[in-house]
Amino acid sequence: MGTLGEGGRSIVYEGERRGERVAIKVYKPYGMEKHRRKHPEPLAEFEYRRNRAFFEAPGLSRYVARPIGFFHTPGVSALIQEPLDGELYYFYYQERKGALPTGLFGHIEKIVERAHAAGLFDIDLHAMNVMVVEEDGQPIPKLFDFNLVPWHERIRTPWVTLLLKSGLRNSKRRDLRMLRDFHDFSRKVPRLLRYFPSTG
Repeated sequence: MGTLGEGGRSIVYEGERRGERVAIKVYKPYGMEKHRRKHPEPLAEFEYRRNRAFFEAPGLSRYVARPIGFFHTPGVSALIQEPLDGELYYFYYQERKGALPTGLFGHIEKIVERAHAAGLFDIDLHAMNVMVVEEDGQPIPKLFDFNLVPWHERIRTPWVTLLLKSGLRNSKRRDLRMLRDFHDFSRKVPRLLRYFPSTG
């Protein structure tokens, strides 16, 4: 079973399930504990539910890795997804020195628009969470990471309750800000590049 990638909360392996090639996202203890402090649902079940909601939302299935299943035990917790054969948006962008194919970023704008129309927010939209894949000879973005807990689903601390009740927390605002700053790689990307030693 080879490794497909690694992030702060998980390691993704290539595997096989019922004769089908799959991606198996195995969560790190740190990732599960961080999630537990924000949401009562086990991380694997939570991410599967979010992944499925995005996949089933009108007009979004082509932009989302297909969810296949999950398992959660005291020893191992994992999400099973369709594997995506492509390139992370950040590396895709860097290799082309920012010259993107016509319409690629427009697809990302559609993702946000259609997710919000379906009542789905806090997409965790950044260049290391979007895979660029070829579909009918054209590059399109696909989402594969759904473990960010939306504000309205978080365990209610006094701070979260205040933000929600006061109306200071707008459900769309974070996604729209992430979309606006999508090509500003100074925040999320440097922290995640440590999982790609060859780029250092």
